[in-house]
Amino acid sequence: MNGNVTYYFGHALTGQGVKHLYKEMMEEAALVYFLQGPATFKGSELLKELGYFYVKQGFAVEWFKHALLEEVVEAVYVKGCNRLFVWASEWNIEPTLLGTKHRVMSFYDCLEDIQLKKVGEQLAEAMQERATWREKCIAKLDQAIKLHDDWEVVTQSCMNWQALNEQVENLKNEVFQSIVLNKSGIRTHRLLGTLTPRGAENTVESITKSITTRFMIKGKPGTGKSSLMKSLADEANARGLDAQIVWCGLDAGSVDMVIIPELNFCIFDSTEPHIFYPEDGRLGDKIFDIGQHCELSEEAETAIEAVRAQYKEAIQDAMGHSKRYAEAEYTVRRLLDNCLSASLWREKTAPLFERLTK
Repeated sequence: MNGNVTYYFGHALTGQGVKHLYKEMMEEAALVYFLQGPATFKGSELLKELGYFYVKQGFAVEWFKHALLEEVVEAVYVKGCNRLFVWASEWNIEPTLLGTKHRVMSFYDCLEDIQLKKVGEQLAEAMQERATWREKCIAKLDQAIKLHDDWEVVTQSCMNWQALNEQVENLKNEVFQSIVLNKSGIRTHRLLGTLTPRGAENTVESITKSITTRFMIKGKPGTGKSSLMKSLADEANARGLDAQIVWCGLDAGSVDMVIIPELNFCIFDSTEPHIFYPEDGRLGDKIFDIGQHCELSEEAETAIEAVRAQYKEAIQDAMGHSKRYAEAEYTVRRLLDNCLSASLWREKTAPLFERLTK
């Protein structure tokens, strides 16, 4: 019987820079394959082939999508045997446990020097373009985060924190009841989404497709959504339950979802830009409304409206820059693909698949 695929984003463009969680996932994995070489479309195809290889053997596989290029996969994690395959060069990830759980495979020697010389100047120009638009995109996202912080200051001043704390305690009692396991709770990390040239995107549907109980948080910015989810993860771990923190794709320090696998439970921010409501036929879907504890004055509404307009403008500018960034990334990968030796590539990748069967 075939396994299944769950989709995440491998990295996110945030106001604090490019965020990825591969170092955290390396801790989680029993075996890590560092695929080293230039980022190419061919490398993404290899990762997809590896994913399908395991799916056909009945494993659940996680695919980690590129933030800019819709069809590109930059890493694969195989659950059950806990193997991570990651295109490491792009993220400056280095093996630290050679001879044990870290394996390295280099593809730099698959590049043909003659072809590289032909496209060298064009490649250098595209790489410079890529770096320029990445910096501009992140600068705009940084501006958006600061505006969002201003937005939060206004809403926080209008919150009834005591009422929220009571609601959170009731939630914890409902979720955990008297459960305490005789083990240490494990914490893992993933990314929910990111800004893309097409707008803000997420993989909530894929992540939660097999989860029975889904709580969808509704509330204004700054009203405690992220803190609530971090608190639930802490509570789960303290009771010996595992918890997966799924991080925000705009603010690197903010949480957008927490999953407690042993309870088949998740809770996530379902406000803009990833709005969700309970689905017909899913009895475990519930709204967790913390917006009820925030009563905005007319003055607060006016202040927020001004900030909201500036915030949306900054996000739109960031999207425009991300589109140019994506175009340059596409050009770099296309040029490098044309420099790869097909015979050397086949020779390199064949042993990788043979090794998987052992």
